Amino acid sequence: MSPRKGSKGGKGSRKRSAPTEQPETPQPTEPTELHALLADAAAPRPSGRPRPPGQRLYDMPYSAVAPRLVNPALGLHNLVARAGHNAAYTIDVTLLDAPDHRLIRSGVLLAHRVLDGRGEWFLTAPDWQPLLPKDRIELMGHSDLPEELADLIRPLRRRAPLGPVAAMSCDRREFALRDDAGTTLALLRDDRVTVRRGGLTTARYREVMITPVGPGLTEEQGAWLDRALTGVGSTLVQRFPRLVSRLGAPATGPTDIPQLVDVDREASFKKFFGQLVGRRLRQLVEADLAVRGGDLAAGEVLADQARRMATELEGLGVAVEAEWLSDLADELAWLVAEDPEPTERLASRLRSERYVALLDLLVTAARSPRLGDRGTVPAAEELDRLLQVALDQLSAVVEGADVDSPAASWEQVRRSLRRVEAVVALASPVLTDVAGEVERRLRKPRSRIDALCEEPLEEDAALASVGSADPITAFAAGRAWERRVAEVRQARQAFLDDWRRAARKLERVRSAQ
Repeated sequence: MSPRKGSKGGKGSRKRSAPTEQPETPQPTEPTELHALLADAAAPRPSGRPRPPGQRLYDMPYSAVAPRLVNPALGLHNLVARAGHNAAYTIDVTLLDAPDHRLIRSGVLLAHRVLDGRGEWFLTAPDWQPLLPKDRIELMGHSDLPEELADLIRPLRRRAPLGPVAAMSCDRREFALRDDAGTTLALLRDDRVTVRRGGLTTARYREVMITPVGPGLTEEQGAWLDRALTGVGSTLVQRFPRLVSRLGAPATGPTDIPQLVDVDREASFKKFFGQLVGRRLRQLVEADLAVRGGDLAAGEVLADQARRMATELEGLGVAVEAEWLSDLADELAWLVAEDPEPTERLASRLRSERYVALLDLLVTAARSPRLGDRGTVPAAEELDRLLQVALDQLSAVVEGADVDSPAASWEQVRRSLRRVEAVVALASPVLTDVAGEVERRLRKPRSRIDALCEEPLEEDAALASVGSADPITAFAAGRAWERRVAEVRQARQAFLDDWRRAARKLERVRSAQ
């Protein structure tokens, strides 16, 4: 928009002018992440308030001739080109991303931009606030991406190389609509944007924004401006398209880090499991970003999510043989392994290649878990089958144990019971009632088996401890051993009794289904 007859200003220059205009009005709220990307870093940042009342957005043909917006009869006397930090300027932006646009698809824009010969790095991630900054600017001191910015986006970038995926050039001009007393009634921003990819121009568009300020616009003035702009082919829109829609595929694809959604109980088992892994992946990445942001308490949240995921994978392994399951379980165990300095060690692991490789495995598992023919079965049916298989395996192991079985046999009982609990954790979002009943019935046997296995009978160790003892000491040790054996046999029998009662009740529950 260039000033027309009655205007006090000339055509906006591409170079910044001296500040000749008082900042009598606040900056309009930026309606999209694109405007933040193209904003001058030297200008005041928008407040982040909701869109101002009466603000109008127009999608205007790129080559349209600017309409006349001065109408003294309606009180619109002057269209003045703004000066100072609001003066016209051209900004060149290079978007950086992986070849598959994984950052943009995840709601993160990383760019290098040049304004008035000044280079700077820019990161915006409004969808990830407060874990990632809405807008962050780093002056370009060298050609490489600053390590601090690289570390912030590492869980989203993972191992992919970064490179230019699009170049954008924006000619921005701003004007003030004033009445005969010089009072600003509205601000007008006119952005002409050219997008190039692979050296070719792929998009050219123009966005015009009118923001009432001060006394604002009357209904008649607003209607007249609307007719003037639509008369040259502009379209009034509720909001401008997001940058991804301007860029096109692959930027428009789904994110690698899914949003948290409720589990679809009617889904296939493959879709259900993908949603479950995606949910854990999102929670893991959010905790990771919190740790990188300085929240050390988030480390325990991260470890908890990793343990929960490992348990759910163990449940799947009851009846699904897949190498990727064991690989994931091993990597999750490594991530949360006990360490004398857990905080420092976790931070080191989060910056390792092994960790980002784990994230890649989880992304693949969430997008398309390899479950074989069982993936197409309804989730409820497959989870019920897994639960029955796990219970049958536990029953078989318990039947093979008695009060005189070696400690290894009882440790196998505990592993089998834990496997049932893993399936319960996996199935609980879909089979809520059944999973809850199984968990409740196994609570008492679980407490007994844990106590048994924490202090196993070690006959060889007991004999070695009295090998050189005198007869009186050896006799006393022998009596103590006999009492210990009797206590353990009694505890084992109590477990077997509890398990049989629980098994009978669970069988009645299943028969009633």
